[in-house]
Amino acid sequence: MSKPTNLNEYYNNLNELGKVMYNQIRSLICQENPNVCETLFVSNPYYYLKQYEEIKPHYRPSIMLVFYKDHVNIFAHAVKGYKSRLEIYKVTDKETLQISYDKPLLNGILIELFEKSMQPQEAN
Repeated sequence: MSKPTNLNEYYNNLNELGKVMYNQIRSLICQENPNVCETLFVSNPYYYLKQYEEIKPHYRPSIMLVFYKDHVNIFAHAVKGYKSRLEIYKVTDKETLQISYDKPLLNGILIELFEKSMQPQEAN
């Protein structure tokens, strides 16, 4: 499979459960901040605020989603601070949040996590 060149291609390559999870997580991210910028970064959905666009993507306050057959990995710097509140999910050794498609989304906690992750780390 070739790498997607835009968000529509990425979405269309997901399986049905992945599409459902993508839509739910995207909705939570946009609910936190309707002005969020969406793009692909290293071929995955990437969310950030325009005010931080001058910061290089690896260092920018952001959220990146990586979808697999049965789960999604969420890269967000605030995961570490929410680890104890996210016990129904797996948090990897590298502080990546892993949500299986069969797990419910903890909307309130995830919205807080996304809000914190969209701010510079020194603001947390």
